[in-house]
Amino acid sequence: MSIPVAFVAASVIEAVAIHFLVPWQWLRVMLLVATVLSLIAIGGWLAGRVVHPHLVSARTVVFRCGTGVRVEVDRSRISRVSMVRRFGETANAIVDDCLVLPGPDGTAVDVGFDRPVSVTLPKRLSKATPTTIGGLRLHVDQPGEFCAALSRD
Repeated sequence: MSIPVAFVAASVIEAVAIHFLVPWQWLRVMLLVATVLSLIAIGGWLAGRVVHPHLVSARTVVFRCGTGVRVEVDRSRISRVSMVRRFGETANAIVDDCLVLPGPDGTAVDVGFDRPVSVTLPKRLSKATPTTIGGLRLHVDQPGEFCAALSRD
């Protein structure tokens, strides 16, 4: 969360500085509009990280990160679920055979599979060919409830 907060703070400081330093009204208005649009973009980026949460149904679990990464797994394939806080990763990555889907503060839940699962990931994480993962590390707002929902039969 530090980067988006820093951008918001810089935008607010910039808007105030422009008001006092730029003598032309038309330029002040245009720069204020640009600042407001950048704040909307930052808000949209933050909303995109939480709008599409993970989905637990009776037969499958869908793990998502915004609208980009989506892994659908049968619940019977999940062998372990545990709450483990990790603060090291803040971007989607593959670490130790696990797909990491962090939030702004890292990950809170580890999910292991009984055997590797084949997934197709975005090109920036791997080649467009299917990749096998042995588990997931992900961010959820309420890790205790999420672990309980996955542990239920």
